[in-house]
Amino acid sequence: MKPTILNLTDFCKGLAIALVFLVHYRGGWFGWQGVHIFIILSGFGLAYSCAKKPQTFSWLDWFSRRMRRVLPVYWIAVLLSFPLLAYLSNFNFAVIRTILDFFLLTNVFENFRGQATGAFWYVPFIIGAYLLFPLLYNRFKKYATWQGYLMILLVTLAIEFIYRGIAIYYLDGLPIAHSDKFLEVIPRDVHALNHYPDWFFGFFQRRSPFGFILARIGEFTLGIVAGLAFANNSNLVNQIVINFYIGWLGVVIWLVGQALLYVGLWGWIFTDFVIALGMILWMINLANFSQKKIPLLFQSLTGIGIWSYYIYLSHQPFTRLFSELERYIIFQNPNGLTHIMIELILLGATIASAYLASDLLRRFDQSAFPAKIIDQCLPVFNYLFRPFKNL
Repeated sequence: MKPTILNLTDFCKGLAIALVFLVHYRGGWFGWQGVHIFIILSGFGLAYSCAKKPQTFSWLDWFSRRMRRVLPVYWIAVLLSFPLLAYLSNFNFAVIRTILDFFLLTNVFENFRGQATGAFWYVPFIIGAYLLFPLLYNRFKKYATWQGYLMILLVTLAIEFIYRGIAIYYLDGLPIAHSDKFLEVIPRDVHALNHYPDWFFGFFQRRSPFGFILARIGEFTLGIVAGLAFANNSNLVNQIVINFYIGWLGVVIWLVGQALLYVGLWGWIFTDFVIALGMILWMINLANFSQKKIPLLFQSLTGIGIWSYYIYLSHQPFTRLFSELERYIIFQNPNGLTHIMIELILLGATIASAYLASDLLRRFDQSAFPAKIIDQCLPVFNYLFRPFKNL
C-alpha cells in the first residue's frame, strides 16, 4: 500500500492510548505524552475534513456533530464511573467531582482534579479547541499561503508560550503530568512555585490553567496546518513527513523536549509543544514501518486506535482499582515469582475490565440516544455559536 498519513493516524492513536493506559496503571515515565498525539490529530482531522467540504457550510451543524461524537458517551462514562470513584476516594469528593465533570467544570478547580477519573480533563479541553476551531480555520482560509500558515502558527505559539509563562510563574502552574517527567529514575529537581494558598479549592492554580486550550493551542494549530497542507497537496506532505530521516529527527526533537522538563521552570513553557512535534514525527514513521514490516502489530494498534476515545473514557477507574488491590495482595506474598504472576493477572484483569467498559460505551454511542441528547442541547449550541454565524 502506498504510504499515506491517513492510513497511519489510527495506529498513532492506538499507540498513544496504550501509553496513556499504561502510565495510569504504572506512573513515573513518559506514557502521559500520548495525549499530545490526540491534540495534534484532532486539529489535523478537523482541518482536513472541513477543507474537503463545500465552500460554505453551517458551523452550528458542524459543532452539533462534534458534540454528538464527544458529549453523550462522555456523560455516560461520568455517571458509570461514580461508584468506583466513590470507593477509591470518598463519597463527598465523588459527588462534587461528578457534578463538576458533568458540567465540564473540573478543570477550573485544582483540588478536584486527578483521582480515578483524572483523564476526564481532556474532554472540556478539546471542546475548547472545537470552539476556537472556526476562528482559526477562517483565518487560515483568508491567508491561504504558506507564509500565511506560518504567520498564524507563530502567533498561536506566541499565545501559548505567554499563557504558559504566566501560569507557571504567577499561578503556581504545574503543567499536566509534568511531575512524572521522562523516567522515574531521573531525579525530579524542578518543582512548581508555591506562592499562593489554595484559598478556593485551588481555583485556576497548579494544573488547572493547563486544562484549557490556550495552554496547547500551538499543538492544535500545528495539526490544523498539517491537515490543510495535506488537503491541498497530499503527495508532497506524505513525501516530507513519511521519511526515514524525518522519523529520526522526530526522535531528536522529542528528546530535546524531555530535556526541557529538567532545565528549570522556563523550560516548562516550551516542553509540551516540542514534545508533541517530535512525537508525532517519529510515531507517524513508526506506523509506516509497522505497516510494512509488522502488519499484525499495525492492525492491532489500528483497531485499538479506532476505539481510543472509549478506552480513554473508561480505563482509569480500573487502573486505579486494581493497583489498590495489588497493595494488599503483594504485601501478603513477597516472593518474586509470585509478585510477577500477580502483576500479570491484575494487568490482564485491568485490560479485560477496560475492554468491557469500552464496548459498553461503544454500543451506547452507536445507538439512537446520543443524537436525541444533542437535539435537546441545540438551544445551548445556538447560543454558544452566535458569534460564528456570520463567519
